[in-house]
Amino acid sequence: MRLGGPIFDTNPDPEALVAYHQEHGFSAAFMRHDHDKVRRDEICAAYAEANILPAELGAYRHNVLDTNPDKREAFIDEICRRLEYADEAGILCCVIHGGSYETGSWGSPNPDNFGEQAFDETVEAIRNILERVKPRRTKLVIETEKYVFPNEPDLYIRLVKAIDHPQFGVHLDPINMIFSPKRLYENGQYLKQCFEILGPHIVSCHSKDLTTTDTYPHHIIETYTGNGWLDHDVYLTELVKLHDDVPLMIEHLTAEQLPMARDHLFAKAKKLGLCFVRPTAKSR
Repeated sequence: MRLGGPIFDTNPDPEALVAYHQEHGFSAAFMRHDHDKVRRDEICAAYAEANILPAELGAYRHNVLDTNPDKREAFIDEICRRLEYADEAGILCCVIHGGSYETGSWGSPNPDNFGEQAFDETVEAIRNILERVKPRRTKLVIETEKYVFPNEPDLYIRLVKAIDHPQFGVHLDPINMIFSPKRLYENGQYLKQCFEILGPHIVSCHSKDLTTTDTYPHHIIETYTGNGWLDHDVYLTELVKLHDDVPLMIEHLTAEQLPMARDHLFAKAKKLGLCFVRPTAKSR
């Protein structure tokens, strides 16, 4: 397994970025869309030397189902640009969100988001993007969500089969699919179900956590890794069954919370007899 996390207040110089990941024990990295491709390639080369995987490039918040045709086209064009950028650099995956039948907002709740028309138009949009870009190294993935496709493992595998393209894969963020108290209480069982259905297609995973309020009415609240109820014993045990380069990327936390989240995962792995791939020292 590889672990990665967000970068806080770090010099964008390649050597500084490598040092940051080495300090944290991260062998996977979030990548930014930098218009300076020379600097991008220098960063990727420095990561390669230190055994740090360029794991994810975000193409978030681009609504592939926008009800405004001009905006939808513009969003798809931007996803294509980012996927092309990622493929040139050899980034593992380019992550998008599913779409919403709204305009100007990718994640707006709408009952039509889960209809057959939404499914068919999502398949068409993804196929169009992959045909235009023809990526060879980077996989296009959709992050699992609540209000938009794909919000369940069964639906995601149906998308995978319908799109039927070797460069389309699965981005698993189980936290984004836990939206009821029962599922929260039984999340270990749900995690096993996710990996059983999606395992061979999983390219990258996110790490965060969930808790709930002690007052009525109860609300499920996202929190940082290790500060909630997610069954990390199951999560890591299932993740390690996949190939070594499937990264677990910590997200949605502060710089002060990052060491606690990281140490929680390292401690869990050690207790389970598992280990994360570590970055190597840069050769002189």
